[in-house]
Amino acid sequence: MSEHNNSRSGTQTAATLVRAAKAAYRIIQAAAVSGAYGAAVVAAKEALPFLIKILIGVLIAVIVIPMVIFTALPNIFFGYNSSDTDTVIRMTEQAMTIGGVYMSLEDFEKTQIDSVVTSIVEEYEEDGTAIDRIVVDNSMNEEDLLWIIAINSAAYRQDLDAMTATDIREFCKSNISYFPSLGIGGDGTVTTLEITVKRLDPDDLMDQLGFDEDAKLWAGALFETLEESDAINKYASYYNAYQPDYSGDGSYSGNVQYGTEYDNEIDISNFTDPESKNNLDLAAYAIQAWENNWGYVWGTYGNVLTESLFEYKKEQYPDGVGNYADFIEENWLGRRTADCVGLVKGYGWLDTSDMTIGYAVNGMPDYGANQMYQAAKDAGTLNADYGSMDTMPEVVGLMLWKKGHVGVYIGNGYVIEAMGTRKGVVKTELAGRGWQGWCKLPYITYLEVE
Repeated sequence: MSEHNNSRSGTQTAATLVRAAKAAYRIIQAAAVSGAYGAAVVAAKEALPFLIKILIGVLIAVIVIPMVIFTALPNIFFGYNSSDTDTVIRMTEQAMTIGGVYMSLEDFEKTQIDSVVTSIVEEYEEDGTAIDRIVVDNSMNEEDLLWIIAINSAAYRQDLDAMTATDIREFCKSNISYFPSLGIGGDGTVTTLEITVKRLDPDDLMDQLGFDEDAKLWAGALFETLEESDAINKYASYYNAYQPDYSGDGSYSGNVQYGTEYDNEIDISNFTDPESKNNLDLAAYAIQAWENNWGYVWGTYGNVLTESLFEYKKEQYPDGVGNYADFIEENWLGRRTADCVGLVKGYGWLDTSDMTIGYAVNGMPDYGANQMYQAAKDAGTLNADYGSMDTMPEVVGLMLWKKGHVGVYIGNGYVIEAMGTRKGVVKTELAGRGWQGWCKLPYITYLEVE
């Protein structure tokens, strides 16, 4: 009986390896015909049943792990970044953008949490409650990150054309679960705001997304593959270029103009229409930030930098804020501050009824500089709503973009930008600044100057 079982097991193994070889051959054929994407699709069809049901070691090591990683965690696609084929270039760019979102998700989570904290602090401050100390208890870890990648990939069926960086950010943001609490010391002198961020519950999330059993198996297989392959650490170096420059675009050595006032008040008396979000008031808001010499602090969007907020941000961003702590304390503490895209978001999130700046409100999402420009491109028409600088119209309130940085066009050849930690919000000439593109923001209405 034992020999029979062993013989049967050997036969099964041989048959399995033959099937694996056939699957590998189909994958190679697909790669030859349609590149890595075609190979990845065939790999998903051919190899996944083995991965889930029988977990063949050779197949996993040689075929499944590389192919699933390149679809679940879109990568550099076998060095195709140097190809001159349009289709491959487009796929590689999309893969790198998506991979960049995944690889910077830890920073992304920090940014999301930080924005929430900043908004909550301002609400308390506006109500007269001074926050002396901020504590964030974040329980999320790399396993949660892997589950987010796996579930998101399964939700989009690993279709690179469907998986945009914007959608991934929204997916991640909507699945960070947190709640705040306010505590006052026994002597009533120290008020502590604590934000607790909870672990991800993958089963609950998949149920919310309406996953059937096959989709759950698929997501689980992707999670196991990513965890076993250590893909996050192996491929992180590919995406270094997609990491933000926390100091802003402060390396610019050309002429900049500073404002002459120092005021934290936001005055809307000269806004064209305070009850709407429009390009003319965006420009007026940016001009006011320049006139009042707002500072630059990474992760801020127009709030007053209080002592407690500053201490929290130094801990949250040791590179982006901690490394510039002395300069920030001497120049920006106690004043309104913003990073480059925070200047735009601050206007979008401003509630003119009580003059508070909320978080991700009024239809404007919490995007970084590159994502904000990409969202405008996705929503607009080339040369009408966005384009290269040689097609730029004379429209006040356009957002100008260069890789990792944005500014607000105020007309007559001038731009307001939160340039960098050591510059703050400044006025510059449009020409010679290195802008790569312009866009109409899809979250505001563009009015004509009367």
